[in-house]
Amino acid sequence: MPKLTFAATGESYDVPEGTRFLDFCQENNLPHDFGCTVGSCGTCACVVTEGAESLPPIGDEQSETVEMATDEEGARLGCQLVVTGDMTVRAAEV
Repeated sequence: MPKLTFAATGESYDVPEGTRFLDFCQENNLPHDFGCTVGSCGTCACVVTEGAESLPPIGDEQSETVEMATDEEGARLGCQLVVTGDMTVRAAEV
């Protein structure tokens, strides 16, 4: 089972592979901000600091929203992120 770690707190959780980051955070009251939850506002922009190599390439729509939210290289939208392996996540700088 993949391990999801929050960089801000150092807390780690075992998460079933294929779990949506959004769902896991909301179900467990975990520290990540979400807005619209459908990939259009950018509130949930995050950076996978470890384990990003297991993620699929970012799509055009997600990329456009990320670019509006942050200039950080490799940022993703938390509401679109799916746990595919061990990863460490932190909020993107806006």
